[in-house]
Amino acid sequence: VLERFGMADCRPVSTPFPVGTKSTKEMSPKTVEERKLMAGKDYLGLLGCVMY
Repeated sequence: VLERFGMADCRPVSTPFPVGTKSTKEMSPKTVEERKLMAGKDYLGLLGCVMY
């Protein structure tokens, strides 16, 4: 999964977000650079793999 989503070199942590964190619209990319960075990310696919 890590290789598939380009995260093979990431640093492991027990929980990347505090327990109970809710994703909100305010967390979405705001600048053009942030949008370009996230455009190539399969976020829903990653979540689907993790949930499976």
